[in-house]
Parts: sequence; C-alpha cells; structure tokens
Amino acid sequence: MKKKRVIAILFSLLLIWVDQLTKYFFYNLEIWSKATFLEPLLNSWISRWMSMPMIIIFFVSIICILIFVILFYKKYLTEIEFSLLFAWTIWNLIDRILLWGVRDFLSLWSFPVFNIADTFLTCGVARICIKEIFHLQKKEKNLS
Repeated sequence: MKKKRVIAILFSLLLIWVDQLTKYFFYNLEIWSKATFLEPLLNSWISRWMSMPMIIIFFVSIICILIFVILFYKKYLTEIEFSLLFAWTIWNLIDRILLWGVRDFLSLWSFPVFNIADTFLTCGVARICIKEIFHLQKKEKNLS
C-alpha cells in the first residue's frame, strides 16, 4: 500500500510540474502571443462569470484536499484519480494565494478560457463517473 501512495504522490508532483510548466510557457512567454488558441487571463473568480470571496475559495480548496486524501486512504479513489484531483486543487490554490487568481490561457472555440490543471480535474471527475456507472451496471446485473 505504501508503494501506491508514493506513486500517487510522485504522479501528483509530475502533474503539478506539467501544469506550472504550461502556465509559464503559454502565459508568460511572448513567443506564443500570436497563437489563436491562446488567451492569457488571470481569473480571479471561480469561473469567468462567478465571483466569490478569496477566503471562501481558500477554505473550500482546503476541504477538497482533505476529502481527496481521505477518499484515497479509504480506497475510494485510485492513484490516478487522486493525483488528477489533488494536482488541480493544489496548483490552482497556490496560484490564487500568490497571484490572487488562476492563470488560464487555453481558448478553444467558444469554450471558456482554461488551463491544464482544469483538464486534470475534468479527467479525474470523468474517470470517477465512468467507474461508478460501470460499478452500478455490474451491481444491477448481479441483482438480476
């Protein structure tokens, strides 16, 4: 079990590094200024349209981190799910503390501007939902 925890932590650190590298690369460097899919934006809200005091965002983030850790230790989350959710929460929280906002930069079609950490969250939640759907289908089959 300790090996899985170490793997989850190392994978989280890798995802955090990837997130920070992409934020630096796409948000800070002028090289990318002509790319049509980039729209650097410091998002100080929860989303582009929803404002919330920073103190509430901070406490909700801390609570989410604690919930992710508990769910991982109770084996409700796999290493991948934990790492995806943990990395997203940590680095968006650190961005908010250091910059009073999250560095978003990807702008695809009419979708709101986002960053790689947001993709981690989406993948983690999608993975959990798919796992639960298949788990429910398996339970229903066994009941039949």
